[in-house]
Amino acid sequence: MPTLEYLINDSPRLRLRFLQPGHGPRFGTTRVTEVVVRPVSDLPHALTDSSIENGTLFLVPLDSPQPSRATDRTIEHLIRLLARRKAAGLVLGTHGHSLQTFPETTLAVANSLGLPLLTTSADTAAWARVNEELRLRRAEFAERQVGHLDGLLNRLPTRLADPTAMRRIADWLSVALDAEVLVTSARRGVLAAAPDSAPAALAHAVITGTHTATAPAPGAPAGTMHTRIVSLSPGSPGADDEARLAITSPNAFDTAAAALIQHAAKLLGLCDQARREHQAKAETPRSVRHAAFQLLMRGETVLAQVVYTGAAQALLDTDTARVFVVDTGPQDREATLRWCETTLAEQALVAPCPGKPKHILVLDPVTPVNPLDPTHDNDRVETVLRDMIAARQGHLLGQSRPHRLPEIANGYREALTAVADAAMTPHRISLGGSETKFAPLLPRREARAWAADLMAPLLDAFPGRGDEQKMLLETLPTALSFKATEAAGGLGVHRNTVTQRLNRAGKILSLDLRGSANDRILVLLALDILALPNTDDGTDSGMAEGTDDNAPPPIAAPDFAALMMRGAADGAVKSWAQERLRPVQADQRDLVETLCVWLEHNLSTKQAARALALSEATIRNHTRDAAALLGMDFSTKMVGVHDTDVVTVADIALALHVLLGRPALTQPIRHGNGNPPAG
Repeated sequence: MPTLEYLINDSPRLRLRFLQPGHGPRFGTTRVTEVVVRPVSDLPHALTDSSIENGTLFLVPLDSPQPSRATDRTIEHLIRLLARRKAAGLVLGTHGHSLQTFPETTLAVANSLGLPLLTTSADTAAWARVNEELRLRRAEFAERQVGHLDGLLNRLPTRLADPTAMRRIADWLSVALDAEVLVTSARRGVLAAAPDSAPAALAHAVITGTHTATAPAPGAPAGTMHTRIVSLSPGSPGADDEARLAITSPNAFDTAAAALIQHAAKLLGLCDQARREHQAKAETPRSVRHAAFQLLMRGETVLAQVVYTGAAQALLDTDTARVFVVDTGPQDREATLRWCETTLAEQALVAPCPGKPKHILVLDPVTPVNPLDPTHDNDRVETVLRDMIAARQGHLLGQSRPHRLPEIANGYREALTAVADAAMTPHRISLGGSETKFAPLLPRREARAWAADLMAPLLDAFPGRGDEQKMLLETLPTALSFKATEAAGGLGVHRNTVTQRLNRAGKILSLDLRGSANDRILVLLALDILALPNTDDGTDSGMAEGTDDNAPPPIAAPDFAALMMRGAADGAVKSWAQERLRPVQADQRDLVETLCVWLEHNLSTKQAARALALSEATIRNHTRDAAALLGMDFSTKMVGVHDTDVVTVADIALALHVLLGRPALTQPIRHGNGNPPAG
């Protein structure tokens, strides 16, 4: 911005100087907006001129270097007028001469009113283009200010409490003013510095509080450093927690630089205040959060809600929640704990586990999904934690299923078990309490009725010897999960033997167990169902044991579609399928499509490769990798009929069917002649 100092130093043709040399430091930075020239003869009219405004520099060319008494009196009246109008100053012009004398009384009036007096020996013509230059200078200043403010606004953080915000602003201010910048607090030390040498350069100024508040006088020695110190906490100056901005530069701070420093100081002050408030809010005493967690573990829901007084107290006003356990491994738990507290402050209750120094506990409320609110996201906490685990090597995550709040201790035990298993999973994340298999999710009585009806020819009405029945039942789980050659290795028999046994079982069941993936998958499901404990009717027997005389009467066997509808009624089946397929859905190779096509082509690698236009080696790699991700053993080891926890190809196919409708599974159609259809 144009100032008196600028006109004196940068426009030598004006031959402008302060009438009193000591006024340079006092009035040098006075802003000048316009120069008004009035000869002595016009001064009586000037005294009533309303165009004189704040920042006007008034120039009076004198007739001689020694004004008359009448002129002196008129000038004194003019000084009073200019002071009232907040003019920039009064210039007395004596062309070709220096002003010889000036009344002391007039000087005293000017000094008392704070109006600077200047003289010039230049011709009035030298001032002809001054106003145009001032306008250009103001335009340059405005453009520079806009650029500075734009740069400052671009450094505005998305959250004022962002711990990196102050450093980014300090970095930018250092570059913009070619200065060293330091933000400090007596209690908290250095809050931001740019460059790294700033603390050493500004240590003395910060300790003593000394700074150059005004621009140095002209002719200051080279190498002089100009320093400003600004309080960022105006409400409590001098307090031990007062934050201050200190800045030093080899360049004098002009009006633009001073304004920029003030703007930056205000923003830094807001960042510091927000950071302290956020820290106080995020650091709701951990003992309180721990106490709330312990009360929940004991089922004391009401007491937990009373004890927890954090900002997100509404978190405990929920019916259902799930628990996450983060294991930080060999790394320092504190850093991850603070990150979780800050990131999830409004979303979940976070507390360190007192008994396990590597564990962090996270309680995530599960609220009913509102179909009218498309922004509602019940999985935000899970997503944040999964991203955190992916970014932090060595961390593990265990997750429970949703539980009623009074039963949250069960959720903790599930998550604790899951985090112990997480190291063995590809993504270091494990879901506790979830069923790996599909059969236990179905309503037990209807499922057993369906499975018993499907398998009745092989179990209840078996036409052969008992040892043959046992042999066929032992063969089916492995033989139905793989092609004959692969299954033979697991069973320890010749591939022809596998084929013969499948043909025999298929003939008895009147199903196509070799050529139909549909029949394969549903027989595997039926075997899984019949191997489960029959808890609904009071017995704990498997398929090979008898029935209880006190059991409730049998029910009519539903078909497969009806059974699936009953199973899907509470949403558990879909949730299971989503969780079951999550590992392969995240893979960029579209393993889901490979699995669908492979199953639809009856586990044939060759036919799947032809359908997908890929090599057989690629299909084998995809199915092998998918099996590893899904926990299915593709090594073809023998699977017993009572191995109810072993994942088979049927579980994968059923998960795909539930979510995608592929493969399209239907109730098997028995073939009346006891043989599979031709082809």
